[in-house]
Amino acid sequence: MHNKITIVDENDRVIGAEHFFDAIEKGCIRRASCIFIQDEKGNHLIQKRSRHISKPLLLDKAVGGHVDEGDTYLSTVHKEAQEELGLTNLELEEIVTSYRTGEFFIAVYKAVIMSNIEIIFDPQEVDSIYWMTTEEIDIHIKNAPEDFTENFIELWTTLRDKITS
Repeated sequence: MHNKITIVDENDRVIGAEHFFDAIEKGCIRRASCIFIQDEKGNHLIQKRSRHISKPLLLDKAVGGHVDEGDTYLSTVHKEAQEELGLTNLELEEIVTSYRTGEFFIAVYKAVIMSNIEIIFDPQEVDSIYWMTTEEIDIHIKNAPEDFTENFIELWTTLRDKITS
């Protein structure tokens, strides 16, 4: 993580950039983007985060990352989709932008891909991937919320109807 990440104020206006760990240490509000990915049957792609990154080995959104200095919410998710899962040219639907979750303003997108598409994930970023139904996710969150990132649970709980429609 050599790039600086975008820092914003309480209204999601860019006020600067900081190195990743400095931004966290200072409690800066950061921008992030993510994609919830479904296949044509309505199954959701869930990633288990790599042991080499923050929040290791927790279940999370298919794609996500901080917005680097000079990037946009949209350019970030396209870059992260390629870096994390080897997916390019995703047709994205915006669910929400500038959604405040704790220390983030986040843009949430969704995409539908064919279940037979080859996903080549980066083991430095992703430990493994799973396809889960909406009901399986709901049950897993209810029975073992500690398996998921807090951010996933918050977004899934508040935006579930938009993510799954």
